[in-house]
Amino acid sequence: MREENLLLASLADAERERLSPYLEKVVLEYQQLLIEPYQEITDIYFPYDAITSTIQDMSDGNSVETGLMGLEGFVGVQLWLHAPTTPTRTLVQVPGQAHHMRATDFIRLVRDADSPLNELCAKYAHAFLIMTSQTAACNRLHPINERLCRWLKLVHNRVRRDQFPLRQEFVAQMLGVHRPTVSTAANMLQQAGLVSYSRGQMRILDAEGLRNGSCECLEIIEKQFAQVFDGNQNRR
Repeated sequence: MREENLLLASLADAERERLSPYLEKVVLEYQQLLIEPYQEITDIYFPYDAITSTIQDMSDGNSVETGLMGLEGFVGVQLWLHAPTTPTRTLVQVPGQAHHMRATDFIRLVRDADSPLNELCAKYAHAFLIMTSQTAACNRLHPINERLCRWLKLVHNRVRRDQFPLRQEFVAQMLGVHRPTVSTAANMLQQAGLVSYSRGQMRILDAEGLRNGSCECLEIIEKQFAQVFDGNQNRR
């Protein structure tokens, strides 16, 4: 099975081939900045084994993740919603590969064209909005250990491998807490045999255990993304 972003994989062969000349395989590096706040969105990315984070920065220097994205979506949903800029920033959380398309080509060939990818983008945009609102509620109401399980399982579901680079400082920023809080929660997960963490590498030992340890938000979020592809997979 070829490595592919799920949105692109759901397209009929003719449409996928039409867009193919404008899609370039690229490597996304750790913490590479893909969208800068209030700067023109010039590039669209369709990851297939990388994870990106959308981050809200505050005036006091603090920041928190409002959404993450992997093989189920694309970076630049704001542009599809006809917003040329956004106050949030998007950066690479887990390095990997993606298909890159210039924003001008995306607007011409997809957003402003009669492309079946538009329906998928619309469904994905809705699911992404659900994620951002659910994440806000989760960060306010649920304990850190459940939130960490939820976050790690979301990442694991998207990278499709059990080991990936991860720094605790970054996780703390994503969850909107201090690093010692993340360290304590991560130690609890290690003692429970769910994960192993060493030298900046996270290994998932018990994926089902992570799911069971997550709050209700995991199922709510993943259900929305699953609905994006209902009836679209393998349509040829």
